[in-house]
Amino acid sequence: MRKMDFRIIFLIVFFGSALVILLSAILVLSLKEKTRSKSLLKKYQDIGFRPGSKDIVESKGFKETRMGNRQKIYNVFTGTFQGIRTIIFDMDTSVGNLGYGTGTPHGNTYKSSGIIFEKRAPVFLLRPRSPISRNVYNEYFSLEGDSSFMTESLAQTIQKRYTIESTGDHILFVPSKKRIENIRKELEDTYKLLEEITERNQ
Repeated sequence: MRKMDFRIIFLIVFFGSALVILLSAILVLSLKEKTRSKSLLKKYQDIGFRPGSKDIVESKGFKETRMGNRQKIYNVFTGTFQGIRTIIFDMDTSVGNLGYGTGTPHGNTYKSSGIIFEKRAPVFLLRPRSPISRNVYNEYFSLEGDSSFMTESLAQTIQKRYTIESTGDHILFVPSKKRIENIRKELEDTYKLLEEITERNQ
């Protein structure tokens, strides 16, 4: 009887400790995200951007914003850059068997950011190359759709730095493996790529 009592106590302590650790991790992550949101609000206000709705992003119909089992679009801001209507946002993409992702072999959640420019461009989807890539263009990325804009110089500049998708009227840049922190620099870098991609359409 005492042995059984010990097992019950052990299980209660073990699962109780695991629950406390899990809730603490969730709380820390939540506080971190709230701090980021407040910081972004100040940064975007400094460059004349205003908070926007996730519907603005979802309405553009990008494949990249519908990847995985579940997506969360947030921290959306709208404004103009170099006279072009621009949208910037954060995005969580969950993949794997568990939907939300857990950091286990069954699933994971990837955090990224996106910049959308409203400008006419060839319709295409460019992604960093992986072992399962189709439509491989070179050693750096795959390219699906209209590739008429691509030059060797542009390919060397992009390499694996971005996923880029164009619907024809809007073009999306998603920096690889990071979220946007230095907003002005990221806007300047992606705008230079935008100019090269669209120069033949002007």
